[in-house]
Amino acid sequence: MMNKFKQIWIFGLLTILTIGCSDPGGEGGEIDTPPLNGKTVNFVADINSLIRNPAMGWTIYDDASDHVADATIYWDRQDEIARKYASCFYLRWRWSELEPEEGKYAWEYDDNFKALIKGALDRGLKLAFRVYVNGQDNISQTTPQFVFDAGAKSYEVTAGSGGTGTFQTPYPDDPIFQEKFANFVNAFAEEFDDPERVNYVDGYNLGWWGEGHHIQYDNPAKKVETFEWIINLYGNAFKKVPLVITSDSEIGLENERTYAFEGQGYSPRRDGYASQWFPEAQKNLMRSFFPENMIVAEAAYWGAGSISYANNIENQYTWSSWGDYYKQVVSEALTTHANFLDLREAVESARYVSQAKKEVEKFMVFGGYRLYPTTIEFLEEVSSSDNLTVLHSWENMGVGVLPNNNRRWNFKYKVAFSLLDGDNNVVKKWMSENAEPSDWIRGKDYEYNETFNTSGMSNGSYQLAVALINSDLNDKPSINLAIEDKNLITSEGWLKIGAVTIK
Repeated sequence: MMNKFKQIWIFGLLTILTIGCSDPGGEGGEIDTPPLNGKTVNFVADINSLIRNPAMGWTIYDDASDHVADATIYWDRQDEIARKYASCFYLRWRWSELEPEEGKYAWEYDDNFKALIKGALDRGLKLAFRVYVNGQDNISQTTPQFVFDAGAKSYEVTAGSGGTGTFQTPYPDDPIFQEKFANFVNAFAEEFDDPERVNYVDGYNLGWWGEGHHIQYDNPAKKVETFEWIINLYGNAFKKVPLVITSDSEIGLENERTYAFEGQGYSPRRDGYASQWFPEAQKNLMRSFFPENMIVAEAAYWGAGSISYANNIENQYTWSSWGDYYKQVVSEALTTHANFLDLREAVESARYVSQAKKEVEKFMVFGGYRLYPTTIEFLEEVSSSDNLTVLHSWENMGVGVLPNNNRRWNFKYKVAFSLLDGDNNVVKKWMSENAEPSDWIRGKDYEYNETFNTSGMSNGSYQLAVALINSDLNDKPSINLAIEDKNLITSEGWLKIGAVTIK
């Protein structure tokens, strides 16, 4: 039951279905199913619209290595782009502004922080976070002064543009720093360990720019011990929201695998796409994480600089325009199976949309996952003493994956079928025992044969429907399916398939 709709192309770009489509191996959920001789419904995929779903999409930033954004100004500038293209709002803030006084948290007392959060949620975006503790290249000190006043040992780092002189940064193996930061992370998780609002949290963030570079220790022999401490700190505090770590940092990939990826179920992120800092070996590393993990991609940061500045920094690359550069960024993100990519702050997101709109639309459609049932076959008449048999086939048009197997999600999203009454109320509901959405990767159809017990149902006519439900949220339909005809989807999120009569 191959999807004939694959021959329809977006933007006239005939190569798009080859991007990131190499067969990763294995048969996934594909099975041979005998014909049912029932009614067959073929669905047409939506390959144009912004479809927001958890753990994927274009990301806009407030990266407070300089000044924290003023919420009113920020959302005035980012409003249209947020509504048209983005799915995630990523706050990279200093710990010193998230907790300026011990026990006084921004989410309780900082009206501007609360307005930034509300602005994102009001526009349908989920959140992501990174917390800076190292002041390198920052405009102000990133660790709160109360930590040093309590006796934490520190060293100096260089202020960034707009800052002056040097800032104190704590040694991460210092016990006073660890005590104070653990208090913060636990309070932070108490507020934001909420997957209905938050896509992911960076769970490392030591070193320059929170990327794990140039870390200094009071006792260098405690390097690995300190890494294990902070990975477990975030890992034990956040039980529901996925955690990510910038991969292949100076701590070493094997330590990352041991303590982060395997030990605490982290997912990989990689900064520096389309730059000399992201060579082919790093691209292959990202591909090696797929499809077991979602991948968070981020381009190199150029801010308001000119494209000539980017070319001079890169040396090995020559781009004639920002549009040319963004084309490479999106291509690398798609071919490494990225779930997320950065539109960043207003200056870059506006430049992206004005100079590379087709690339923005391309990742909006094919970045991350984009799921829909290609074909569903079922018997239209069933005895109440019989089983309802359903053959269903699914496709993921995105290059990424629905990370349902993430340890903190624990397979909470499930394929469910239901029978609806005339008011679209669920009368009967069944969970698929075979279909697993985290198996679904681009380039394959996934076919399943299910039987559902209808005993005890009243005779009458019902509407068969399907959804991807969240078992942690009272089985609510929670993944938006890529269906062109939105009239087929009820207000509760069930996709109507066809009439079934119980007799």
